[in-house]
Amino acid sequence: MSKRQAVRGVKKVENVRMGKTLAVLQSLEHTLWKPKLLLLCLLVVSVSVIFTQINLQQILPISSVKIEGEFNYLDKEQLKKRAMPVVDGGFFSVDLSAVRNVLISLPWVEDVSVRRQWPDQLLVRVIEKKPVVYWGDNAVLSAKGVLFVPDKKLSENLPYLQGPDGLHKTMFQELARMQAWLLETGLHIQVMDLDERRSWTLTMTDGIELRLGREKMHLRLQRFASVYKNNFQSEMRKIKHIDMRYTNGFAVAWTEA
Repeated sequence: MSKRQAVRGVKKVENVRMGKTLAVLQSLEHTLWKPKLLLLCLLVVSVSVIFTQINLQQILPISSVKIEGEFNYLDKEQLKKRAMPVVDGGFFSVDLSAVRNVLISLPWVEDVSVRRQWPDQLLVRVIEKKPVVYWGDNAVLSAKGVLFVPDKKLSENLPYLQGPDGLHKTMFQELARMQAWLLETGLHIQVMDLDERRSWTLTMTDGIELRLGREKMHLRLQRFASVYKNNFQSEMRKIKHIDMRYTNGFAVAWTEA
């Protein structure tokens, strides 16, 4: 055997040994991985079991409620006292809808949003109703047309709507429309009355009564606005009421001298 052949033989033996060694290591790695995988699975299961046994109400209990908003009729401390009894649970389990529902039911509350603030607080944003007109003797309409009865009678100088039950939204819309048509006259509606016969009467802030009747009240109001400057403006203090229910004219009732 030549020297070159001997060297080749040695290398071949070494390669075989290296291959066997790698095979043994791979087998050992595969064998050791199974216990590790099993241990990991057991760990995950154990953590899951422990987590499900934890009472979430005892984790980070809510300790305070912060009320946010700009109020003229509501009181932050009273809102907080109203909300706290329904704050039941921890940071993760507290029922936000329960807090919202107990506040949204209050007469002066327009809308409520509730969110968590880490680690133990609720932030409650309250939007207060803005009263714009009175309805009847006790109720009030908000800027969004929501009818409600305040817990205390208001003293604000707001327009009055008087009409059949259930027509507050219709009259609220008519108030805005008719006041827009009177804009050029400088007159402002203080009372809008709709009687059982569906006849419309407007009383201005200066006491003048404008009778529009049941039909064509928009056309009659526009006609009044168009003739106001030349026929009524200089005599308004002497006028008791103006009846626009005539086809081609109007009637004026004067105050007694």
